[in-house]
Amino acid sequence: MRWAAMAGLCLTLTASASGPNPPRLEAVAATARREALGRALFFDLSLSADGRVGCMTCHLPERVFSDRDARSLGAHLRVGTRNAPSLLDVAEARTLFWDGRRTSLEALILDPLLHPQEHALPSAEELVVRVRNRHAAAHALAFPDEEVSARTITGSIAAYVRTLKSGESAFARFHFGKDSTALDEAQRRGHTLFMGRAGCARCHTAGPKAAPFTDGAFHAGVLPKKLRSRLPTVAREVAKLSEAERFSAVASREEVAALGRFVVSLRPEDIGRFRTPSLRNAALTAPYMHDGSVPTLSEAVAHELNSRVSRRTPFTPRDHADLVAFVEALTSASFSELGHTEVIPNLSSVSQ
Repeated sequence: MRWAAMAGLCLTLTASASGPNPPRLEAVAATARREALGRALFFDLSLSADGRVGCMTCHLPERVFSDRDARSLGAHLRVGTRNAPSLLDVAEARTLFWDGRRTSLEALILDPLLHPQEHALPSAEELVVRVRNRHAAAHALAFPDEEVSARTITGSIAAYVRTLKSGESAFARFHFGKDSTALDEAQRRGHTLFMGRAGCARCHTAGPKAAPFTDGAFHAGVLPKKLRSRLPTVAREVAKLSEAERFSAVASREEVAALGRFVVSLRPEDIGRFRTPSLRNAALTAPYMHDGSVPTLSEAVAHELNSRVSRRTPFTPRDHADLVAFVEALTSASFSELGHTEVIPNLSSVSQ
């Protein structure tokens, strides 16, 4: 019923285009039709080699469009090399993927559809055939003057993903709404630590007008012990590959994925550097880190304190608990999807 209503809205907007300011109304209607097509494609399992993988199998709506597994499963149960982060607010990001190898949502979307480790479709032509067979009518509404193509497919899915936005959190009410009661005592202590002595806000930024809780930059992580001795050799090997070969290897070779930003820049100082993830709704997106190697939020906070904060700055168990409580205060009560508001499931039911 809800998506029938969405289609009805599209038709209403189109019909209204004969009234005042028709070009603007038609543009709104066209965007709505493309978003609706993009949602249908996002949830379509047929856009994979084995019919078991869709965008939503790695980006689960009930997990604020992140994955519950440490590393996502692709077609034929192939295990990926990285953790799938939340898609909420991804339209705000300057660079995409953990290593920033893509700068547009359209490019990001095409990569997994065609990679043998993920959706594993053999070609863009096969992708077009599958969409044409199942979504011809919706595509004709969304793109009345265009044939189905990889560009229209990725453009539609990107249009849908751009509708995925975080709702208001307790922190937002406290920080922007000046509601001193929005955070409890532990969360307020955690906020003070986060912005001050713990230094978290240096990378997970929050300013007076916007609080993305990421600087969008690339910072050094902790390299896997089993890979440390091999990474110099792997880095030399990767540097000889073309850009397309390097980018493809990220999703299929664990040691290449561990190189981080180096795969894009080929600068030695970028080995093991990854894009700072936003902490908005982080309490719902376990496991953590680029490889999903940290199971819980409590462990993630401890990991960051131990690896990034000077050991000369002692933190008590209460400090640790307060920081966890503050990150939980960044959880939205709802999120938007295609202009609708979706209630986020109870925190305790999805954070296990």
